[in-house]
Amino acid sequence: MESAVTVTNLSYSYDSKRALDNLSFTVMQGSYIAVVGSNGSGKSTLCRLICGLIEKQLGSISIAPGLRVGLVFQSPKDQIVSGKVFRDTAFGPQNLRLTPGEVEMRTIECLSVTELLDKAESPSNSLSLGQTQKLAIAGMLAVVPDILVLDEAVAMLDYESRQGVFELLQNLNESGKTIIHITHDIEAVSKAQSVIGLDHGKLFYEGSTATFLQSKVFVQQVTGEPLAKAVRKTGGTDFADKEVGFSFKDVCFAYEDGKLAARSEEVGDFIKNVSFDLYKGTLTALTGPSGAGKSTLLELGSGLLAPDSGCVYCSEHPALAQQNCSAALFEAFAVDDVAFGPKNNGVSGKELVQTVVNAMNRAGLAYNEYGERNSSALSGGEQKRLAVAGILAMNRDVVFFDEPTAGLDGHSRILVMNMMRSLAEEGKTVLFTTHHQDEADFADREIKILEGKVTGDSLGAAQAASSLPALRVYEAAGMLTGLKNALQSMSGSGWKTKCVLEKLPAGLRMLLFLVLFILSLVFRSFVPCCIMLAASIVYCLLAKFRLGRMIKTGLKILPFLCFFAVFQIMFRPALEGEVCWTTWKFFTVTPSKLWFCLNSILRTYAALFCVSAFFVSTPEYDLIDGLKKIIPSRNLILILEVIFRFIPLLVEESAVIIKTQIIRGGLGKAKGRLARIRAFVPLIVPLIIRTVKRSEILADAIIMRCYNEK
Repeated sequence: MESAVTVTNLSYSYDSKRALDNLSFTVMQGSYIAVVGSNGSGKSTLCRLICGLIEKQLGSISIAPGLRVGLVFQSPKDQIVSGKVFRDTAFGPQNLRLTPGEVEMRTIECLSVTELLDKAESPSNSLSLGQTQKLAIAGMLAVVPDILVLDEAVAMLDYESRQGVFELLQNLNESGKTIIHITHDIEAVSKAQSVIGLDHGKLFYEGSTATFLQSKVFVQQVTGEPLAKAVRKTGGTDFADKEVGFSFKDVCFAYEDGKLAARSEEVGDFIKNVSFDLYKGTLTALTGPSGAGKSTLLELGSGLLAPDSGCVYCSEHPALAQQNCSAALFEAFAVDDVAFGPKNNGVSGKELVQTVVNAMNRAGLAYNEYGERNSSALSGGEQKRLAVAGILAMNRDVVFFDEPTAGLDGHSRILVMNMMRSLAEEGKTVLFTTHHQDEADFADREIKILEGKVTGDSLGAAQAASSLPALRVYEAAGMLTGLKNALQSMSGSGWKTKCVLEKLPAGLRMLLFLVLFILSLVFRSFVPCCIMLAASIVYCLLAKFRLGRMIKTGLKILPFLCFFAVFQIMFRPALEGEVCWTTWKFFTVTPSKLWFCLNSILRTYAALFCVSAFFVSTPEYDLIDGLKKIIPSRNLILILEVIFRFIPLLVEESAVIIKTQIIRGGLGKAKGRLARIRAFVPLIVPLIIRTVKRSEILADAIIMRCYNEK
């Protein structure tokens, strides 16, 4: 066998921190290796060096001549370039200057291999998490890489999705592909032929998988100590002396316009008649496949969402640690970020310092070592623990954790699990979601959920009558509904069936919009303005933009239009010889001024309804198709496509930031205009940071899809 990748005396440092230290090894062509190590051991740095995304500093990396390297990221959404499945997979082959027929054949082949061919015409964000990961793999396979590198590509997936990815990787390896899988998952390690182990940038193991798995020391270097299985008594008698700390009662929920024909069934945007109690001093695991409704349940339970029916009972808002840890970090330094929540709740002075110290130490980030570290410079696992520390500092009696161990190495995972156990032993009510059965077995109780319904409960006890008060929804939570609806509108997946406009060819749809929009702005007299407003309303109805929403939107902006109309009346000159109805200093009211203001309002409404209907009925991939008919430049089209792809990502980021802000007391309490402005300032910094980060990741994704080769 010939070598595919040869690493010789490789070292790499970030500022003064050494990520890789004199590393040497060889990966043979056609092999399947797993690269393991704790968070911060240098795995991702090695991955980026092999893929050529960062320049080496010391030593060398040699890729065998003629071999192409492909990379699949941990978060599959970061790698999706286009808003439609088929278009995303075709992006790479198009960059390789293949003919349209060759592009189509290769795209069909890659979607078939990843079992996504039946989703070819679906919006990219309508896929489940497991399907999205397969789409990311399909996009990389389409450029025919000889070496496929996966950076924690199964860390966020449920059991069934992981098995699907493992089977796919096995088939690819058998077809001759070289697989390099960077992972914390011991099951992923078992699928490989050999293992490379890193510890603080140095090699601690290089050899066969069988030998690695036979060593308890090596295995525990990846998994940590095994979790103890909780002893559960039958009939829930071990909970008999426990007091109810939280309760769901017949809770139902569906996102507005989110009863998505594909999405609601596949990714769980629904909750159906969920009822259960959580008890003080207990640790409960909520399990189920991706999209079963686990995260939605936690948001309902924490007051971020309002049930459509039923009720949530709790004496205070539970603290929720979200799955997306990076967006939960608001301050430049770790210590300030952990202090963010307690400060909003009025904690100060020595009490605040002690609260921060305790929370950081408890989350496994020693205050003395990490307190002054830059939040954005921490590794993914360290950021996860910092986000957990921020929630612990809130000191709530009810605490929810959404996938708290996802992406963590074995030792950090055990630390987080034991931390949740200690919270329960202190009398707190603790609920967490997980895809790992050993974590569910560690809990005092397991509740299973599937398609928004509870399908199993290890407690097996009937729900008691709740004496807890009904939980009120956060006042600022309405912002999230607006973002969710905007995201669905942008995706073009918000309707059960296609509207009339969606059935038109993209170019014709673009032309129709431009004609209506331009005409709505051109006419100045009353009758044509009324005709264009009527045409825009019909256009909205054809786009399934509901009449009730149009009226509601129109009423919301009417005060602003009237405000600007006053300025128009003030500064627009009257016609010569015109009757003046009212005069006050330089302010005069005449018939021509009023007609001008009325026509301006009609034009504004017509244009607004046109734009709204167009974006509701036109997903970004259709918009791009329409623009291709007008703009011949591929570079410009790519820029526009990336922009349209980027907007929904930033909307998602904004939603996560706002959720964390609400949970940690950053929004909703401010009174007065200046206080409200000050309350929104912490949203800006993390959004800018995430925008830059997302831009870098998307740029890497485009590079790995061979755009620079065109």
